[in-house]
Amino acid sequence: MPAELRAHSEVILALSNGEKLGEFLLDPDKALQAPIDLDKNSARFPLHATIRLERGILSTWNNEAYWPTLAVAFAIGALFGGLFARSRRMEGPVADLDRGLAANEFKPYYQPIFELKTGRIKCCEVLARWLLKDGSVVPPMNFIPLAESSGRIQVMTWQILRSALSDLQPLLKANKDFKLSLNVVPKHLLSAGFIETLRRTVMAAQVSARQIVIEVTERDELDDLARAAAVVSELRDYGFRVAIDDVGVGHSGLSRLKGLGANTIKIDKFFVDTITVDASTATIVEMLVALAKDLQMTVVAEGIETEEQVRALISSGVEEGQGYLVSAPLPFPRFNELVESRCLAQSAKLPTDAALVA
Repeated sequence: MPAELRAHSEVILALSNGEKLGEFLLDPDKALQAPIDLDKNSARFPLHATIRLERGILSTWNNEAYWPTLAVAFAIGALFGGLFARSRRMEGPVADLDRGLAANEFKPYYQPIFELKTGRIKCCEVLARWLLKDGSVVPPMNFIPLAESSGRIQVMTWQILRSALSDLQPLLKANKDFKLSLNVVPKHLLSAGFIETLRRTVMAAQVSARQIVIEVTERDELDDLARAAAVVSELRDYGFRVAIDDVGVGHSGLSRLKGLGANTIKIDKFFVDTITVDASTATIVEMLVALAKDLQMTVVAEGIETEEQVRALISSGVEEGQGYLVSAPLPFPRFNELVESRCLAQSAKLPTDAALVA
């Protein structure tokens, strides 16, 4: 404010939600007499400014000071706006995640898990995709790491699960053996209220807990194995199934596989890619299958792309798998069509039933 107005004015700068950023107020014993309030909202930024002036001082104010004051105010406003815009650019990706979550732009895609010998689809893994308003799809590697580091992954996971349960409810009700598999990061698994929220969400969808598989990725280390084992045990008591994802390339060890008490291990794509060209890979897979049988666990191979890989995995004792050989992750309408077409083909006993092992 110009010097001649400072003793007769107050200024408050705040965010649009009312949170104050700064203020210039007079002492309580120098309260303004018959003040006029001037309010202004920014059209570009969430800023709100309030200037209070004594009505009488305006009639004696030197009008020549008006334009210099405006120039100084404009310069200060431009500086603050630039700083604010820079801070928005720095936090832009996280803000974009928040806007996407608020707009429900994160959608479930479904990749089938199938029997290697018959090709029958018996489960699906739910994977997150970001569908923008322009119709483009953001791949998970472009937002999942940020969602994990910023803590948004938990909200995103519940949002994806609710959508998936809504999509799959008719299939899950019609086929009690069909299962939905969902990725959960270790921090979310160990977070307060995880089991209660999971139970409420599944119960609200009127789906059986035994049709839900929680996949815990092994790329991130479980800091407290004892606590994780207790959570897994409680999940299994309620009927949920638990799988350990990315086995062989993450933090898994034989003691960890045994100590966690999961139902399923998922062999990482790295081993599937090399099983047909490296004899040592086949030996490792056979050892994992043997260990799984000893621990009464099932085995799923990830990233299957060729029929040759299917035959090698079957020879190693693996019974289930997923990968682009059958299908990439699909939006629900296309996934549903795939499941229905497979069911029809198998019901009619078409030659394509044995295509994967031909």
